[in-house]
Amino acid sequence: MATQLTYASFAYFLVFCATMTFSPGPMTLLLMGFGMQEGLKRSMPVQLGASAAYLVSILIFAVGFAELVKGNVLISRAIQYIGVAYLLYLAYRQWTSTGISLQDARTPLASGFADRFGKGLLTGFSNPKTIVMFSAVFPQFAGQGGETRMLDVAALGLAFLLLQFASGCLYCYFGQRIRRILQSPARQRLLQRATAFMLLGVAVLLARGF
Repeated sequence: MATQLTYASFAYFLVFCATMTFSPGPMTLLLMGFGMQEGLKRSMPVQLGASAAYLVSILIFAVGFAELVKGNVLISRAIQYIGVAYLLYLAYRQWTSTGISLQDARTPLASGFADRFGKGLLTGFSNPKTIVMFSAVFPQFAGQGGETRMLDVAALGLAFLLLQFASGCLYCYFGQRIRRILQSPARQRLLQRATAFMLLGVAVLLARGF
């Protein structure tokens, strides 16, 4: 069974995922807090919880919506427009944001494995961007055939999970250094502007269709 993913569309998808996973947000702040206070090893349960939340979201939203839009041009086009609008909204938020609060990284940490895993799981599920991202953006990169589309979504989901895990490990391992970088308003603004441009570029590409 062959995939309909092209090298170009997969490369654009990786740019999109890297932008989403490495830009500061609730999950990255949580992982940075654990990394600063307890190191990478003891932060692994939080990482696993986040990955589990994203995996379930991919199975529910990306796979579910892939079946929904199969063969339905109208629904597929509507979801495409929703994805483009959402990316433009994220780009606008990044451009106009006044910065993130690093106080969130000082919250009391959970103790046992279950508590840490649950904290990562709840943070992953409570992030509304995951729902829109997996339901409106993911399917646009996949092929149109039934079995082929499922294979594409599986490949895209795996790529996202690997990037998410890599970004989380980096935030945990380099938590103290990343914190010092983000404490500078000028550096925060530069990071947010760069993220906004990348999101805008992906939105334009998504609007043109893959």
